Amino acid sequence: MKKNLEEILAYYYNCFYYDENRMQAALNGDVIEISNIGTDFARSQMFAEAIECWEYIVESGMPTTPETYNNLGVSYFYGNGIEVNYEKAVHYYQKAAAAGHPFGKYNYAVALEQGKGIKSDLNRAIKLYKQAAKSGVNQAIDALIRLGLYDELYLSFYPRNLNDKSFSGDVF
Repeated sequence: MKKNLEEILAYYYNCFYYDENRMQAALNGDVIEISNIGTDFARSQMFAEAIECWEYIVESGMPTTPETYNNLGVSYFYGNGIEVNYEKAVHYYQKAAAAGHPFGKYNYAVALEQGKGIKSDLNRAIKLYKQAAKSGVNQAIDALIRLGLYDELYLSFYPRNLNDKSFSGDVF
C-alpha cells in the first residue's frame, strides 16, 4: 500500500535539513517543496524517503519538475535507496532532458554512451553532451574532452560553471 503525503513527510522531522516553512508548503500541496524535501532527504543520505517524495509527485499526477525526473533517474541508475533499474533511469532522464534540464541531458548522454537501459548510441550521446556543456555542466565538458572532441586550452567555447559543487559529495 502506497503512503499518503503526510506519512511520507513525517520522516522529514528527522532530516538534517528540516525546514518548517518548506514542510508547511509541501503539506499544502506545493510540488516544488515536496520535490525539495526529497532533495533534502537525499542530501541527508535518506534515499528511500527521497524516492518516496519524488515518486509521490509522479504517481499522483502532479506537475512534475525536470529536477524531480532527473533525481529519480539518478536514484534508479545508481541504486540510491532503490534497486538499480537502468530502464527506469533512462525513462526519467529522457523526461528531464526533453524538458531542457542540463543534468538530465548529461545523465541521458551517459546512459547512451554506456548502453545502460538503452541501446548504445555515441552520436546521440555526443549531441547531448554538447547541449549540457553549453549549459555549463562541467561533467559534460569533461566527457567531450575524454572523447577527444574538445580541447579546453584552445577551444574554450563551453563555459565552465565555477560554482559547481557536484564534486563536493553533495550530489543532489
